[in-house]
Amino acid sequence: MSALHAATQMRSSAAHEERSRIKLRQLALEQAHEEEVLHTKLQHAQTMFGLKANLMRDLVDALIVQRVDAVQQSFEQVLTLYADQCRHYLSQQERYADAEIKATDPLERANLRARLTEIDLSLGNIRTDAAALYREMTKVILLIGGGIWLIPPQNRNTLLLPRSV
Repeated sequence: MSALHAATQMRSSAAHEERSRIKLRQLALEQAHEEEVLHTKLQHAQTMFGLKANLMRDLVDALIVQRVDAVQQSFEQVLTLYADQCRHYLSQQERYADAEIKATDPLERANLRARLTEIDLSLGNIRTDAAALYREMTKVILLIGGGIWLIPPQNRNTLLLPRSV
């Protein structure tokens, strides 16, 4: 019986050993699967983080661009008002200059000349203010993230603004 008992115990221990090996393989497979799941989750989290970061970056960029565009449009409107004033004074200047040429009375000529001088001063003031305002506006736009901007050529020419400030 002892040989039978020894053989049974050996078989039992071999079976136990085989179960342990199977259990180890099962645990190794479970661990590999768990690693794969964790790796997939990590990849997904990294992808989502990248997408969210890109979205936020694009959103901030869009907000900056929209803010710059809004500020530029406002500045252009202000400078257009200055240019309209300038055009009005230029038409007045032309009208008074023609009237001065046609005038025969010295007193009337003197009054027209005085009015022309006032118009010249007003034009000079408007253009000086517009140039200073344009310089400051350009600084503001650069500070908030915009680039060099140009006002429409007809307004630039009317206001006698330089090509670059």
